[in-house]
Amino acid sequence: MMLDAHVRVDRQEAATRRPMRPDAARNYDALIAAARKEFDEHGEDAALKAIARRASVGIATLYRHFPTRSSLIESVYADDVVELVNGLCHQATGSGPDEPGEVLRSWLGRFMCAVSEDLALREVFRVESARFTPCRLALCQVVKLLLDKAQVAHAFRLETHVDAFMRTVVSVATSPFVTHRQRHHVLAVLLRGIGI
Repeated sequence: MMLDAHVRVDRQEAATRRPMRPDAARNYDALIAAARKEFDEHGEDAALKAIARRASVGIATLYRHFPTRSSLIESVYADDVVELVNGLCHQATGSGPDEPGEVLRSWLGRFMCAVSEDLALREVFRVESARFTPCRLALCQVVKLLLDKAQVAHAFRLETHVDAFMRTVVSVATSPFVTHRQRHHVLAVLLRGIGI
């Protein structure tokens, strides 16, 4: 099943940064590098003071550049998220001749695994994450296409609010289930609820 649209996010759409003085730019870059290391070592709950210390700047400098933890996470992982989202969109738009419902289930399963393992991808569906809006819209566009084709194939039509549907899938992916199998079972129940 080939989808009619090729969905791709432009890096510039997801990463905007205003010009800075050279010293501010150095501090920004040092904070990004330090935050990436701290998040890799300690997860999303890494101490912001530790990040500032690792970057050799004060905590006030960190907050001047990144007023919230989410804004820091978004800045650290912006390029990674764009690349991951484009890969997920490509997987959906490049699907073969399989049954549309199976294509949807398979793609959502891969998406759920990616979300459960990737801190930055979870940020895409946070309510306050304006920076990743292009990524969220691209994923929703792909899922709408997959849902529409699957519902046509199953002779079933239920108006689905795609953004709410995707946020539900993300909630399932990040819930504290013990196994991927449990997550996939909940996904199957969710899809049965919309006729697929």
